Amino acid sequence: MSSHHLLAAVVALGTAVSAADGQISRREDQPPWFERRVSGSVDAWVMQPTGELRENIGKGIGVGGAGLFRLDHSGALALRADVGIGGYGEESKRVPLSPTIGGRIQVDVTTRNYLFVGGIGPQLTLPYGIVRPYVNAGVAFQVFFTESDVDGSDDSYSFASTTNQSDWTPALTTGGGVYVPLRHGRVPVLLDLGFTWYAGGRATYLKPGSIEDLPNSQIRITAMESATPFILVRLGVKIGR
Repeated sequence: MSSHHLLAAVVALGTAVSAADGQISRREDQPPWFERRVSGSVDAWVMQPTGELRENIGKGIGVGGAGLFRLDHSGALALRADVGIGGYGEESKRVPLSPTIGGRIQVDVTTRNYLFVGGIGPQLTLPYGIVRPYVNAGVAFQVFFTESDVDGSDDSYSFASTTNQSDWTPALTTGGGVYVPLRHGRVPVLLDLGFTWYAGGRATYLKPGSIEDLPNSQIRITAMESATPFILVRLGVKIGR
């Protein structure tokens, strides 16, 4: 099933659930409107490249979050927005601070490859039970960028940085997972285990080893270009109904 078909199915099923749920009368002891409609989750994820992307880069790790706005009383249909950032490789070397000073002052030059993602779309959830499955789909973006920074051997922060390469592409997403209640009450907490597949377009990106140092403080950048599909496998917690 394509992303377009799954998106249409989620919307159609959610509309039906919402229409039936609208017949439920409102309870007087419900929490405020904002608490009833909004929830969020935070998670750690592992990125597994697929297709052309898998031939060029390895796995990555990162963190993310999602916000959900419930469109019906039970929470079966919601609008979901995701954001996340992580890295998929780095390299580091120690070099003199400058040729003028010589080798007495050494610094660490670290180059990291990053992935930044975001998206929005509908989510359909079974809102009751010990295990609560969900599916979602949407439109998204992917940003690939590589940065180099410099810090001293005794420093905990960098004092100079440069973005060596950056590019972005739109994407379509499909995903799913399960919520498992960990704590009930006015503000429930649920375990969130899920995945999201990003069907990204073509983008230019780097990997460890893509930047070569040349004489006279010059560099050579060998960038790669391909379609950028990958899967994020997520583990986190959801706070709210």
